[in-house]
This record gives sequence, C-alpha cells and structure tokens, in this order.
Amino acid sequence: MNRSLSLLLAFAATTTSTFATDRVVSPTGTYNTIGSAIAASSDGDRVLVTSGTYAENIALSQSVSLLANQEGGRFTVTGSVALQNANGKSITIAGGRILGSIYSTGNYTARTEVRIVDSYTGSCDLDEPTIRLELYRDTVNGEVRISSGTITGCVLYGTAFSSTIVKIQGASSLPEDIWVVGNMIGSSTSLKKGMLINTNRTFHIENNAFIDNGSGSSSVDLAFSADQFAAPSTILNNSFMKMTTESFPAVANSTGFVLNLVLKNNAVLRFNAIINNVVPWTQLVQSNNLLTAPTWINQTTGQPAVGSPLLNAGDPDPRYLDLDLTTNDVGCYGGSNSRANFTTAMGGAVVSFMQAPRVLSQGDAVNISATGFDR
Repeated sequence: MNRSLSLLLAFAATTTSTFATDRVVSPTGTYNTIGSAIAASSDGDRVLVTSGTYAENIALSQSVSLLANQEGGRFTVTGSVALQNANGKSITIAGGRILGSIYSTGNYTARTEVRIVDSYTGSCDLDEPTIRLELYRDTVNGEVRISSGTITGCVLYGTAFSSTIVKIQGASSLPEDIWVVGNMIGSSTSLKKGMLINTNRTFHIENNAFIDNGSGSSSVDLAFSADQFAAPSTILNNSFMKMTTESFPAVANSTGFVLNLVLKNNAVLRFNAIINNVVPWTQLVQSNNLLTAPTWINQTTGQPAVGSPLLNAGDPDPRYLDLDLTTNDVGCYGGSNSRANFTTAMGGAVVSFMQAPRVLSQGDAVNISATGFDR
C-alpha cells in the first residue's frame, strides 16, 4: 500500500539576511551599552552581548536578535525591555537576565513576533491582539500576559503583585492556537492563582505542574464571555497540586459559559474536584482525572511516585500513549508531551516544541510543526 507523508516544518529561529550585521557589546568595545548597539542596528541585525551587567533600559523598534555573545553565556540588564512601536517586527531575546519587565508601547496593527529563549525576566506584558509571544525554557519571576503565543518548558514563579501568574486574555486577531506546555507554574511559597483564561482562541494547557500554596482559589480559571470556536480546547496531563487542603476545584468555570473542552488525565492533589460543572455542558469531555493522595506524587515535580496508582491510569486510547508507548500516566509526566521533555538544559541548537496530530485518517497528510532555536 502506498502512503504519502507530508511534513510541514516551521522553525522559529533567528533570521538574518545576506546584509545583516553583528554588533558586539562589551564594556570596552565600540558599543559599550546595549542601547547604543541597537540604535545602530537595522532589521535583521544581531546584537551580541558579552557577559556582564548593563545598567540601562532598552527600547526595541527593529527586527533584531539580542543574544548572549557566547553560547551558554548570560548578560544582565538591570532595567526593562520595551517594544517601542515595533509594529510588524520580529524580535528574539536569548541568554538575557532582564531584571525589570518586558512590555510593549505604541500601536500594534500588524503581526508582531517576540521570542524569548533561555532567559529570565521580572514580568512579561505582551497581550496586544497582534503580538504573538513565544517563551522557551525561560524563568519569569512575576506575571505573564499574552493574547497569542506558546509557553513551553518555563519556570513561572508568580511573585509579582498580581494575583495570577499567567493571563491569557483579549481578542487575538492571530489565527494560531495558544499552547502552554511543560511548565512549572507557581511554587511552594507563592500565593498566586496559576492561570486565568479569557480568550477567543482555542487553547491547549498540557503537561504543566501547577503548585499552589494556599491562594484560596482554583489553579485555572475559565472566564470567557462567549462560546469558544468549534475546535476543542484541551486541558490534558497536568499535575494540579495545592500545599494546603481547600474547597476549590482545580479548574473553575467562573462564568457559566459552555465551550468545547477536553479535560483528561490530570492529577489533582488537595483540591476538592477537577472542575465545577455549573451548567449543562454537553461539549465537556472529561475522563481519567484522579484525586491524588500525597504519597502518589512528587509534590515538587508532579511526577508519579514509584508504584503510584497514577501510573498507566490515563485514557487508554493510543492517541494518549506515553513516550515508551505504554498506557498514559496521569499527571504532567504522562503522554507524548511529558514534562520530562522540558527539564534538560537548552544547550545549542534545539527543537523546543513539536506539534503533530494525535489521530489521522488513512490517506490524510501528516502536518508536523516544530519550533526551535539556534543562535
């Protein structure tokens, strides 16, 4: 039997043109501040920053890449990074410690792409309708706000003044689904809600470890004002862990709306339920979510303990198989998007996240998209 295989590989990598210029920033070089190198740059240029501390605020208006000068190096910016009238631009930041925030100013009407890779920032506020934010293997100390994007393999502490760590909000004008996969969200000392979802786009919340030290709320709050699109959103293979027992569900339907949602294979510790089903909800598909005893799960990582009832307790459908092709484990280490994929260091060139269809009909093309980075 002949079968065709069609692959669509879309890599989000730093793009340079034939005429692009690299500008090296160092305390004793031609460019001794990051701002001076950026001011001299044009679209497609790279600014390579020597390890050190730079006491400045940075404004980005061009399609530039702001990178550590050496692979694995780090540079520190004591101030903030502003996208300043960067409408329609493509910006990459890698290897930076931004002690302030990353945010946008100006009017945004065209697709604008921002990639932050293997970096640290105090907070990230990029929830404009035409901005797509991609966070890969980053640490964010405060709040993350997006309208469109991908957040994969990050550590999101949520120690800012806001009550929520990740806010997916606003009416995005971009067509892509929103993906939040393989992250550590919260901490044993944070008193923050994990996530607020108020979007007009299909979303996928998968393989995250939510740690909640008594915020007095659910980990995920669904707060739409209208029905979702026909395509199903997913909340799959997450570990929802409270440090204190409280009478809240892990996922709260706070407004009584109905959307097309698949809710499966989640481990739930010290919440009283997986979700509050407050209205007749024919579009909700839920199964194989388990209320978890403390001894069943590592409360730091969300990984099932040896011999845990969470092992092989997920939906047995082959589309949810673990990486070793056994029945899906419940929690963030189960399934093909296991959090184990995101716990190793970035290194050099890396594929950060790959998306492939879970089920195919015979004769259909296989469309696979992979997002990666190579400085």
